[in-house]
Amino acid sequence: VRARSFMAAVTVTAEVMGSKICSLMLIDGKTGEIAIRATQSICEEYNRKPPLKIGEGISGKVAKENRPAVIYDVTREKEYKYKDIADKEGLKSLLCVPLAVGGKVIGVINLYTTKPHRFTKNEINVLTAVANQAAIVIDRTQLMVESKVVKEELETRKYVERAKGV
Repeated sequence: VRARSFMAAVTVTAEVMGSKICSLMLIDGKTGEIAIRATQSICEEYNRKPPLKIGEGISGKVAKENRPAVIYDVTREKEYKYKDIADKEGLKSLLCVPLAVGGKVIGVINLYTTKPHRFTKNEINVLTAVANQAAIVIDRTQLMVESKVVKEELETRKYVERAKGV
């Protein structure tokens, strides 16, 4: 269900914002890396991009600083890590906004255009609003999954304790 929800979010966002590629990247709590979890991109090379460390590249920097980044031309941006993929796919401009809940960043949303584009304040605000809503849904979903796991562990422990008593 989560994967479908993520896919729907990036697909609708890409359509509404007129983007070639929209991707949702989440921070892995265990590794501290940020990796793509959903994209409507059909480019396998883009979809398999390796994770970034927090603070690395544009997405990692946005996650670390908890503020949007606007890049007019990713192929000329020294901090952008995947210029070869951008060239191959014809990606030019990037708007990257944090996914944050209660001030805690859990990921980012990346929105790419195929032509150089100066993102307006309104476009940044729209994607930030989408990111804020997505972050709440993702956070709640993760809490529900964690709660279910804890509940299952408690049930298992009860069975083990009963078995020990027998």
